Amino acid sequence: MPELDLSGAMDGLCRDLCHRLPELGHIDPDRVLFSLSRSRAGGTHGVYARIAPLRFSNGHLENSRRRGRYLETFRMPRLHHNGRDILYLITLMAPRFLRLSFEQKLTTVIHELYHISEAFDGDIRRFPGRNFAHGPSRAAYNRIIDALMQTYLSTDPDPALLAPLRLEEKDWQEGRIRLSGLRVPLPKAKLVARVRI
Repeated sequence: MPELDLSGAMDGLCRDLCHRLPELGHIDPDRVLFSLSRSRAGGTHGVYARIAPLRFSNGHLENSRRRGRYLETFRMPRLHHNGRDILYLITLMAPRFLRLSFEQKLTTVIHELYHISEAFDGDIRRFPGRNFAHGPSRAAYNRIIDALMQTYLSTDPDPALLAPLRLEEKDWQEGRIRLSGLRVPLPKAKLVARVRI
């Protein structure tokens, strides 16, 4: 039975996307890691993928905030993979991700990559206003992503890079292909200091 390393396949796709799309050209793919997590609910509703920035705002490893009479300081743990200091962890939810169409899978990957800060400092791209992750209009954000997908496809990318996005859930469920990939627990900020103020 053939095996597909989905983490490796998405790494290759990420490198090509960042090479072909100037809007993603600030990304260093060596510091982006793709992992898999199991989605247990049926259907296509729910999260297909998520990005975890591994630094606080402006790329800081530590962040302090007031809670009641205390000032608490949290530190993000460093994530290393093959000697690389990872700044972003993108997790695909399988098999829910496999239930998407080819175009939906591609836009999902681009969507997550577009969240990466233009400073590439471990933080996310921040828009003005309360909805800093997607900006004031989710529809406008999605239009940007759709345009990027169309631009990318117009560059005639290698079909081998796109082939994993054509994989369907039934291919895996019916045993025509074995799915593998990295399983990386979501790093969580740890409380490192707490002082009374």
